[in-house]
Amino acid sequence: MGSSFQYNKLVESKQTYWLANTFATLFMTAKQELVQQQLPKTSAFIGTASLFVALIPISLAPVLVKLCEFEIGANAVAFHRAWIAAIVFGLWCGLEAVDRQKSDDQSIQQQPLTRTELVLLVFMGTAGATYSILWAWSVTQTSVANVALLSNMNSLFVGLAGYLLFGRRFSSRFIIGMVMAVGGAIAFEFNKAQFGTNHILGDALALLTAIFIATYLMLVERLSNRFSTATIMLWRCGFTTMFLLPVLPLFEDRLLPYTWMGWFFIIFQALFCQVFGQALVAYSLSKLSSGVVAVTLLLEPLLASFFAWVIFNEKVTFSDWVAFAVILCGIYLAQSSQSAVKATN
Repeated sequence: MGSSFQYNKLVESKQTYWLANTFATLFMTAKQELVQQQLPKTSAFIGTASLFVALIPISLAPVLVKLCEFEIGANAVAFHRAWIAAIVFGLWCGLEAVDRQKSDDQSIQQQPLTRTELVLLVFMGTAGATYSILWAWSVTQTSVANVALLSNMNSLFVGLAGYLLFGRRFSSRFIIGMVMAVGGAIAFEFNKAQFGTNHILGDALALLTAIFIATYLMLVERLSNRFSTATIMLWRCGFTTMFLLPVLPLFEDRLLPYTWMGWFFIIFQALFCQVFGQALVAYSLSKLSSGVVAVTLLLEPLLASFFAWVIFNEKVTFSDWVAFAVILCGIYLAQSSQSAVKATN
């Protein structure tokens, strides 16, 4: 009788343990699934916030370049921005290396550099440097409006390359948003554009700029899975410095500003526009897809026009504000689509 009672108690305790263990497993599984569902949303929100903050220094860059052009040209400004930013990112990478050694962090960035990764870094740095040079060259061969119109077609090239080369499929919501944003950008610049046979070279250079911008964005998206923002930007700024140094005397008569105010605007651009703004764009590519980043960057010429209106009292028409609203709606659709989430494979 006693042994039977003990046996029943043992069976009951085992059943209770099994039920408790089952419920605990189900609870942990549900919790993990909830966290996995929330992580992409949180990551996308951080990337979106970083990108919109980055638009402020990026949009201010043309205004600051215009202020510097009283002393030196745009190519010289780009060169000084690049080497100053390269020093900052080099120090940043050094601090990251020291922190990793102190914390014994065996992160992925400590693994040996493969040949494929080296090639991608070289291509990324080359694409970033090339689009900077092509953009400055195209401005000398055609109107600024033409350059803004054609170079902003990079979002279309990102979408086409993602679909044709990498087999990426975009949601209908993203495609509608991209078409709206690109259409708004075209409407904004079209009335200011000047088309003619004397602008063919400049227009071709501007379109080529868009291709290299798209290439740069896609490569940064890929490399951000492996490297930190500081490392990526160090390669980009280092290559821009190396590419501009030998050709700078061909494009510019004066290489150095001759007043302390000129140096102030150059250093401010390097720290605010290059280190802060471009680094935030690279960081956003670690959270968002290159397609949605390219679409969001369509706001840049409109914000640049707004800053020019505030600082230089340049005219902004009612149609410009309509185009601004259309682009915002397109960006919202693209940002809120499933295609905004970055592919990590």
